[in-house]
Amino acid sequence: MRYFLEFDTARLPEDRADIVICGSGIGGLTTAIVLRELGLRPLILTRGIGNTYYSQGGIAAAVHPQDSPYLHMMDTLRAGRYLNDTKAVMTLVEEGILRIADLERWGVRFDRRNGEYDTTSEGGHSFPRVLKVKDFTGREIYTKLLKRVEDLSVPIVQGELQEIVGEERVEGLIYTQGGSIRFLRTGVLVLATGGAASMFLHTSNPSRVRGDGIGIAFRAGIPIKNPEFVQFHPTVFMGTNLLISEAVRGEGAILVDSKGERFVDELMPRDVVARAIYMKLKEGDQVFLDMRPVARRGVRLEERFPTIFSFLKDNGLDPYRDPIPVVPAAHYYIGGLDVDTFGRTILPGLYAVGECACTGVHGANRLASNSLLEGVVFGYRTAYRVYHDMKYLKVSGADFRNRAKGGKAHKVSFGDLRKLMWENVGLERREEYLLKAEESIRSWVEEVIVSEPSPESRQTLDILLVALATVRGAILRKESRGVHYRSDFPSERETFRKDTLIHIQHLGI
Repeated sequence: MRYFLEFDTARLPEDRADIVICGSGIGGLTTAIVLRELGLRPLILTRGIGNTYYSQGGIAAAVHPQDSPYLHMMDTLRAGRYLNDTKAVMTLVEEGILRIADLERWGVRFDRRNGEYDTTSEGGHSFPRVLKVKDFTGREIYTKLLKRVEDLSVPIVQGELQEIVGEERVEGLIYTQGGSIRFLRTGVLVLATGGAASMFLHTSNPSRVRGDGIGIAFRAGIPIKNPEFVQFHPTVFMGTNLLISEAVRGEGAILVDSKGERFVDELMPRDVVARAIYMKLKEGDQVFLDMRPVARRGVRLEERFPTIFSFLKDNGLDPYRDPIPVVPAAHYYIGGLDVDTFGRTILPGLYAVGECACTGVHGANRLASNSLLEGVVFGYRTAYRVYHDMKYLKVSGADFRNRAKGGKAHKVSFGDLRKLMWENVGLERREEYLLKAEESIRSWVEEVIVSEPSPESRQTLDILLVALATVRGAILRKESRGVHYRSDFPSERETFRKDTLIHIQHLGI
């Protein structure tokens, strides 16, 4: 399964690049900008706009004189149930202060009041340290970083990664563009392809972010770390994938049941709030987010939350009058490709940043608004590591051939996977349901492996592999910790503070 597509590089259209960055979110764009400022020549390969653009809430950093990186670190560790990599967390909170200055240097303008940052609180933070641009912080960051990339003349190619080529080190990649398969020869590949939360029926992720980038690297031998940890955002507008930012609750919105009664502290960590909502729904009740307390404080909702306000009005709701029906939805894939604090994987020349990577920063539960910070901090560090490693990573001139043969087309449905994952590997897990999910996904993987190789079947396979790793991790972690809740093991085990590391050979495929 090292290569799944049938290809012969001698017969494919070929391009060359010193460095390829696959993905154009905050991690990929930051890496590209810093590399270019260092005098190198990266190329960005992207399938389009990803999660960064849709991020509403903000980016957390201890920039206020009364705050400190230490307090930010402690909040991050508490939210992550102390499964975090402490070195990575300290790197995040200390260097995050520097990277906020870089974001501003690249054109991002955070909200200010009386000349100071207009920061807000979100769940799990002991200090209002979340910088924002109204409720479209991600869009502001994405557009300004993309403009900086264009000003630096970094080439951007529309296409989809299919295969990583090279056995002992990265020597190239296969990608599709406009229906054709192409070979791009390179010695450095940085994956910034996003997470895998879209493999659940209810998700806040756009459809193009499917987690197959993680699966491609997984097939290439890169282990996935802590895949069992998937964060479910508590408040997604029912029937849509519109995430209603945690900043709304930070400003004073409350969660109520169908009787209008509060049932949870809205600013508890996300896993606690999401499970409280899930239990209400499981009892047959409904849950609503009530923004009227925010308005009663004198906040003009259409000015503070223009994106959310406009979407709700377009869907027939007036947040000044109407409570908003909400459900939890898979939002953030905390696990990912195992990397160090410089983005390096175990395959020379292959790096990963952002949600597709697992630095260990988030532990068992991501602290609100730490994800954008992680992308910019570790994207920056990855660029500097690549700068030094380039001296040792030479572009190969070898030809590569793959003669994988397959049979008829498979009938595996992504929709079936999403339903299975939601019902068996969602907010509440139990061994019997996890084993059932594992059995089903294994059978689907085997069906796809023997099917006719194609870009479509390759993507299906890679998503299935990530799902299978997620289920296996959930089976192995026989405790409840953070976002991973086992109803058959409801308590944390003080002795169980180790990471889960899944290699493809562990799956027996």
